[in-house]
Amino acid sequence: MLKYISAGGPVMYPIILCSVVGLAVSIQKIIQLVLMPTGSDQLMRSVKLNMSQGRPVEAMQAAKAAKGPVAGLARAAVSSYGRPYSEIKDSIEMAGREEVHAMERKMNVLDGIVTLAPLLGLLGTVVGLIKNFQVLSAFAGLTTPAQLSGGIAEAMITTAAGLIVAAPLMLVYSWLSVVIDDKVAEMDRRAAELLAITAGDGGGRSDVREIS
Repeated sequence: MLKYISAGGPVMYPIILCSVVGLAVSIQKIIQLVLMPTGSDQLMRSVKLNMSQGRPVEAMQAAKAAKGPVAGLARAAVSSYGRPYSEIKDSIEMAGREEVHAMERKMNVLDGIVTLAPLLGLLGTVVGLIKNFQVLSAFAGLTTPAQLSGGIAEAMITTAAGLIVAAPLMLVYSWLSVVIDDKVAEMDRRAAELLAITAGDGGGRSDVREIS
């Protein structure tokens, strides 16, 4: 492995950096979006039950104990309980935008690496070819294959390295984008349910102040 890095020239180092950053971001986003349990069904049942029985404080406790984007919507909805319909709706929508932003955070880093890594590989190819032309010029075109091998190796290795980094990260990015889209669709459904639960009967409540 080290000999390939050395043969690939200086362009290999930013490609390696891209791979390290891309791997770290991929692991962090997979943990956040896929592996971390959310329990949104259980949360919604708890919120519905408590709100139907006039217990917003208990509903807020359940929302705070849960994780995931739906929990953020539930906290916003329950904390606005008793306010006018428009205010509850605005609160849920604002919470939804914040949750979407949190899910999409660092996805642009993956997107950037997927674009940058092949370009760095192409740069390495150009640098390797330039070295070959310099060798040809220095020896007036009379060279042996061994004298050209260094530049050719640098050109090919960096191209391969850039594609090796970009290809799996592109798959991860596409998969995580689908996961985010699914979660946003679920948030839309849950937001409508939460709005109906918390704004259904309107009116103020004396225990609203206890929630926040």
